[in-house]
Amino acid sequence: MALSKLQKTLVSVVSGAEVHGAGLIVRFSSKSGTPHEIEDRIPLTPPGEMRTVYGVGRVVRILRAARMRVPRDPYRYCADPQRAVELLQRCSGALVHLRVARRTERVLTLWTEEGIERIRGVLDFFEDADGISVRRRSGESLLVFSRKTLIRYEASSQEFFEVVSVEVPPRVALE
Repeated sequence: MALSKLQKTLVSVVSGAEVHGAGLIVRFSSKSGTPHEIEDRIPLTPPGEMRTVYGVGRVVRILRAARMRVPRDPYRYCADPQRAVELLQRCSGALVHLRVARRTERVLTLWTEEGIERIRGVLDFFEDADGISVRRRSGESLLVFSRKTLIRYEASSQEFFEVVSVEVPPRVALE
C-alpha cells in the first residue's frame, strides 16, 4: 500500500483545547474534505519520555502557527496543563498542517440498568459467570461490569484519524 493511502496531510485550523487527565485534547477543524473535526490527544507526562517530548513539540508548533511567543522552557506546561490550554484556546483559528493516519479501534457498547456505556480503545473483553471484564488500550485497570446490572452488549469497530504530526504551514500559505 502506498504511503499516500496510509497518511495524508490536511490543512486545518485550531478549534479548541481542554485538559484531559495528565495531558491535553486539542481539536482541529479541517478546511476542506473529511474528516471535518479531528481530536489530538497530547500527553504531557511522564517527563523525559519521547511521547512527552513529541507532545510538547506539538504545543510549540501550534503556538508558532498562531504567531504567539513560545516560552523559554516549554516543558513547564507538563506541570501546568491548564496554562497550556489557556494559550492553545487563544490560538483558535490558527492554520496548521496535520499529518493524519487512518486508524480503527474496537468499541464495546454496554446496556445496563443505569444506562448505556460506550467504551473506546478496547483491547479485549471476556464474559464469565460474574459479568464482563474489559481490558483497554490505555493500560488502565480492568473494567468489570456485573451480570446483575447487564442487559446486553455489542462489540464494533470504529474508524478515526490519528494525528501523527502538527506542522506550521509554509510562510506563503500564512499570508
